[in-house]
Amino acid sequence: MAKKNKENKGEGKVTVTQLAEEYGMRPQKLRALIREAGFKAPATGVEGFGPKAKYEWDEGSPELAKVKKAIEAATAAS
Repeated sequence: MAKKNKENKGEGKVTVTQLAEEYGMRPQKLRALIREAGFKAPATGVEGFGPKAKYEWDEGSPELAKVKKAIEAATAAS
């Protein structure tokens, strides 16, 4: 079976994994922090099999800016 090319998949999206690298924390901890700040994973629009929501945002979106602000506030407080 051929490997799927994940390079172009989700182009223009920012994932929790990318944010975790940016802020130097584990993705699991970052997802928990995001949930504690009151955010939910955005819906994917997938019907049938697959995730109904994923922690990923469009680059430059207002929601991403709010998430980053919440992360910065939480990391500054600790």
